[in-house]
Amino acid sequence: MEAISVIDDIPEALRGRVALVNGVLHISAELKNNLQIVDFYGSLRRRGILTYEFHKPEEFDNTYQAQASRTGHAENEVQQYAIDLIKDAYETGASDIHLMDFGLYTIIRFRCLGMLTDHTQLNAELGKRLIACIYQKLSQSADSCFSPTERQDGRIAQRNYLPPSVHSVRVHSEPIECAQAESGVGTSMSLRLLYDATLAKGSLQERMTALGFTSSQCDTAQFLTRRTGLTIISGPTGHGKSTFLKHVMESMTERNPEKAYFSIEDPPEYPLKGVRQVLISSNDRDNRSSAYCDAIAGAMRSDPDVLMIGEIRYAEAAVAAIDAALTGHGVFATIHANNAMGIIARLVSILATHYRNPLEQICDHNVLAGLEYQRLLPMLCPDCKIRLMDLKPEQRQQYLPEDVAGRLRRVLDDRESVFVRGDGCEKCRMRGLSGQTVAAEIVATDQEMLGYLREGNIPRAHEYWVKEKGGRSYVDHAVELIKEGMVDPYLAEERLGVPLNFNQVFVSGGR
Repeated sequence: MEAISVIDDIPEALRGRVALVNGVLHISAELKNNLQIVDFYGSLRRRGILTYEFHKPEEFDNTYQAQASRTGHAENEVQQYAIDLIKDAYETGASDIHLMDFGLYTIIRFRCLGMLTDHTQLNAELGKRLIACIYQKLSQSADSCFSPTERQDGRIAQRNYLPPSVHSVRVHSEPIECAQAESGVGTSMSLRLLYDATLAKGSLQERMTALGFTSSQCDTAQFLTRRTGLTIISGPTGHGKSTFLKHVMESMTERNPEKAYFSIEDPPEYPLKGVRQVLISSNDRDNRSSAYCDAIAGAMRSDPDVLMIGEIRYAEAAVAAIDAALTGHGVFATIHANNAMGIIARLVSILATHYRNPLEQICDHNVLAGLEYQRLLPMLCPDCKIRLMDLKPEQRQQYLPEDVAGRLRRVLDDRESVFVRGDGCEKCRMRGLSGQTVAAEIVATDQEMLGYLREGNIPRAHEYWVKEKGGRSYVDHAVELIKEGMVDPYLAEERLGVPLNFNQVFVSGGR
């Protein structure tokens, strides 16, 4: 991206013949002895722009005319900067863009393979205008004006603002305390790039295998798509819940096109082939909850076979999901929880104001069919990863902290094929990483498990799942990926949010 600065005080005689690109003022040579260019450059020097270059007129026309035509039109400049920023993130392979206005300056960071990296820093004025432009000019939003003191949401979906393969961009801003800002309030804005995966085809097993799920997990998920009842997908923000749900729904529409599939999302993240995506008919944030639940009720009156609820945020949505399951529908939804069994506790907290005993409603065998939890882990670059056992003892701590190495020894006797992150190479853009894979756990409920859950005995339900049903947790999955040399042990712990020996502590109480 060409970092074009915003200047809006260009004399009329100079317009179209100067261009400010990456902090350098480019000037068409016919202005070399023009007094106005001398005065104009003097004003730019006072703003910290110290470099200029003259170009032959034909060279200027060929190389800088496009930038020159925009220079001096501040709003167009900022809007183009925003569009180029999204393009930059796309070309870097980023999933998110973070813009943080700290009053005196704005920092922009990209999230690549789950990790934030610095991209650039802007001056105070440009940063504020960029954030406002993204919300007001590029996004479709409930409010027409950006307010740095309010929490706001929007969505960029217009094709000429987006790179290829990016279906839309989800926009969210939060006011943050900032002592350096005049008002004491700064802004944190996050942009989530939603990549268009509509070309993905094949069975659910083929799709899930490509995402990194194991064969047994694919079998369990396939079983859940043939059951009625409620299946809930969970995991932190940015760990692929919506992508997984998309593949579940699209694989069902391809397998059984004679059925009716509906989704209710606020807002829709991806186009879902073969699914009727119900729109939420309110732009008023205060009425969003009731509009969301009205949309679920409307979908239920539309003779569905399978219903997808993008996210259970409200108690009314959870009640509607339970009712849909009780009436014999297949229902798929997402929620934020700490693990698969933790979904139960999360639902109880959401439904506490609606039911005297939420567990009785949730853990009915006609309601709860399945629980899924997942996290995304960065995969090691196959060209520059380093085999742990090839490192000298004094080198190992440089690549793997001793506390992590100790926990790795507790869970993995055979460490011959363990690899750690290398120093990077051209193929991985010097990151040492290449893509992401999933670490997941998928639980299909049965009568005995539901009995333990109904009693509130989640540890016993987990033990039953592991020992009697052969369940493998997302931590077990991650350890297997480490054993196969695909994932760095330290980065695995960072992304899992728990130590590698978490299951030993949880199941047996050991250390």
